[in-house]
Amino acid sequence: MKSLIFMSPEHVSRMNELLAESDLVLEACAELDRGFEIAYELEGGPDGTVYWVLEFSPDAGAMFSLAPPNAADLTFFGNWAETIRSSKAVRDGDGEEPVFEMHGDSTVLTRTEDAFRAAQSAATVPVEFPDTEGFYPL
Repeated sequence: MKSLIFMSPEHVSRMNELLAESDLVLEACAELDRGFEIAYELEGGPDGTVYWVLEFSPDAGAMFSLAPPNAADLTFFGNWAETIRSSKAVRDGDGEEPVFEMHGDSTVLTRTEDAFRAAQSAATVPVEFPDTEGFYPL
């Protein structure tokens, strides 16, 4: 099987398949009082700004998207290459979560914590990380 590239369309598609199949994700999302949208807006990507969006719905569960957000409750702003490097370091067990500028309702993180944890557990798959060397000074 071909390796998935982190946050590529193929990776997002595979994560969405796993999320849709997970009863734990559906159960955790069903506990939410409404839908939530958490977005990442990352500057300096291969084609400009890169979006990663995670939606939680009490009815439909969780789903990722690479499209610009509709109406994000919370948006994390950062640099694409720095985020990729930090994410890789965290996945390898020798780094810390990326640092972002946040806009919106930070209580969303607490309110979606159980759904996020269930989604992370269900949809974390082996990936390769894209090369970032030419995008941001090391």
